[in-house]
Amino acid sequence: MSPALAAFLRPSPFALKFATKGVLAMALALYAAFFFDLDRPYWALISAAFLQTRPMSGMVVEKGICQVTGTFVGTCVAVVIMGCFAQVPELALGSVTLWIGLCIYGASLTHNNLSYGCVMAAVACMIIVVLTSSAPDDFFSVALARLSELSLGALCAVVVSALVWPIRVRDHLGQLADTAVNATFRYMALAFSMPLEADRAGSQDTAGQSQAHSQDQQRERMAMLEQMMTGLDALNNLEIDAHSARYEGPQGKGRIRGVHLLTRRSMRLYATLKALHQLRHPEFFVPSQNDDGKPTAQTMELNQAQNQEAERFSQPTQDLMQRLGAAFQSMADNQGTAQARKTLKELRGECLRLSRGQRSITALEARLLFSLREVLGHALVILQAREVINHPGRHQLRQPSMSWHRDHGRAAIDALRAMAIFSATAIFWLATAWDNGAVAMLLGTLFSGIFVSRGDPAPIIPMVLKGLLLAVPSVLLFGNVMLSHAQHFVPFVIIFSIPLFIGLLGAVVPALAGIALPFVVFNILLVMPDNGMTFDVAYTLNRSLAAGIGLIVTIIGFRLIPVPGAGWDKRQLIRATASDIRELAERSTERLDSWFGGRMGDRLLRLARHEQTRSREQEARRSGENASGQPDEAQQQMVGMPLLTLGLTGMDIGRGIGFVRRELGNEVPRPVQHALRELIHALADDYQHCARGESPTRMRAAGDRLCEVIEQHRTMSRHKQALLAGWLTRVQLTLQSDALRQQCS
Repeated sequence: MSPALAAFLRPSPFALKFATKGVLAMALALYAAFFFDLDRPYWALISAAFLQTRPMSGMVVEKGICQVTGTFVGTCVAVVIMGCFAQVPELALGSVTLWIGLCIYGASLTHNNLSYGCVMAAVACMIIVVLTSSAPDDFFSVALARLSELSLGALCAVVVSALVWPIRVRDHLGQLADTAVNATFRYMALAFSMPLEADRAGSQDTAGQSQAHSQDQQRERMAMLEQMMTGLDALNNLEIDAHSARYEGPQGKGRIRGVHLLTRRSMRLYATLKALHQLRHPEFFVPSQNDDGKPTAQTMELNQAQNQEAERFSQPTQDLMQRLGAAFQSMADNQGTAQARKTLKELRGECLRLSRGQRSITALEARLLFSLREVLGHALVILQAREVINHPGRHQLRQPSMSWHRDHGRAAIDALRAMAIFSATAIFWLATAWDNGAVAMLLGTLFSGIFVSRGDPAPIIPMVLKGLLLAVPSVLLFGNVMLSHAQHFVPFVIIFSIPLFIGLLGAVVPALAGIALPFVVFNILLVMPDNGMTFDVAYTLNRSLAAGIGLIVTIIGFRLIPVPGAGWDKRQLIRATASDIRELAERSTERLDSWFGGRMGDRLLRLARHEQTRSREQEARRSGENASGQPDEAQQQMVGMPLLTLGLTGMDIGRGIGFVRRELGNEVPRPVQHALRELIHALADDYQHCARGESPTRMRAAGDRLCEVIEQHRTMSRHKQALLAGWLTRVQLTLQSDALRQQCS
């Protein structure tokens, strides 16, 4: 049975509870609106319906607060606009257009439910101005009615969510944290357990099974990619949903701080681990063949250089990494937290003893052992963060929130598109004087605002149109035929709730949510239950036509002014990262890591989302393996993770600069300070060069100059100088590998 049929014929217990709660919230909102004799009770229904899309108690409360606040602000702006331009509808609509652009601009820059609040501010202002432009005397009564209806719907949704089968955000966050930690540990287990290419090549020559070797290597790559994407997706959802925990008791803020700590340390761990894995296994990140199936000269040269560096690792170090792989696999298999913490501490101590016991190791190996201790330290903190999320009362934690990446260029494009969509529908409304033209204006404003948080909303809007097409026959049957025979509230609610319940059942399935939720909303908008409703089929079809026009204009708007793609975001994120790397030369060392890590966290999550979208698109285009069993070009590109690799490299560079500045201290001689600043700017420039597929050119000379000046002034111990030299070598190889990966992708 297909998932679509199973959603309705064999719904899960969660789907039944979700649909029942949604119907109860909307029925309660409708009853209260009838009881208080509100002008348009269906607005209370729509308010309750939108708040039930995420039925967790804290999320419903937060979204309700943002909805009411946005509606109040939009109402106040409508008061100002009508007070100035009540007699000139054209100027009033022009002012509303500017306000919509400002609200959508803010929605694009904000996150979580704050974005929804900005959209509601635009919608509330538009509704009030449009409905009262022909009757300015009724302005205050209409504004008060809209605010009352939306607030009543939000209140009913909050009550039902808290009393009927309550779902807590804290349980949701705990499950996401477990998923993120376990996926991260499995990724680490695969990374440390993977044998070196030289060892695998030797066994391959003995066995003569090159094809099996290639297939095994590909499976390892895909398994690591799957675990990394699972962990990053869980971290992304944690950051989005964590803020709602503050509305579920005094321990909610502790959980939010735990989420921030988990995200920061996981990102640092991924960055450090990526650099180590790229050093030991350059073939994982750099394709070994060109389009003709032959190794490229640059690839062979880089792989040979990195393999030579990896072969310098002593056997005890390689054995230690194999033990790390087995230990992290055991932790991912639900090993107890206390035992996992004990194992991590033992391994960290062994790394320290190994680095002190070997006097003949290279600078690169010394840096490798130091990075292994960093990885184990991050893993310990990750376990603590998971404990804070699950049991915040047991820990006292101070952790600043993440800094969000704000793309003002994309926000301006979103605002321009929303203004164009509203202007087109407003001109159509003024030219035709069509009573239902306001429906087209409403839907254009609503969906152009809601979709700003989507990476690529173009495929979603046609699904909304399908929801409208399915809602029309449903409204004709239930809203015009069956409701006309309902004489009391109870049969009225039962009949009206049938299509709503069916739509909410389908909303649980991700593949159907884009159709099912609009189906519910359009059932409410086209029926418009109130005390003076009519059952005229022509009127229903008239409103359906207006809704279709609004959606078509929205689709055209997104086609003419599309959302900037991954290329735009990549350039903006790389430019912002390079700018922050340069600023590391000027900031104080006390909060250097927290500042840079907080700003990089959201960027890495954005790059991970783009990588997921890119991987899904390439997987859809993938035609499978060729006759020789080798993966095709699309699959090879999917494995490389070029976007996320760049973000992790930027995080690793920033972390390394923070280490150097802390070791040098505050009292730094002027020549050392000047050389360090040159190195930081060289790293930022080479980072941007490698993002464009160009090899690094400046950092090697700047790094050598810094090492010479430090040795002359003796501002760092011999051991720390070796760590610095090893880090510079590792970053040089990493940037070369990233540049080659960008060329191939």
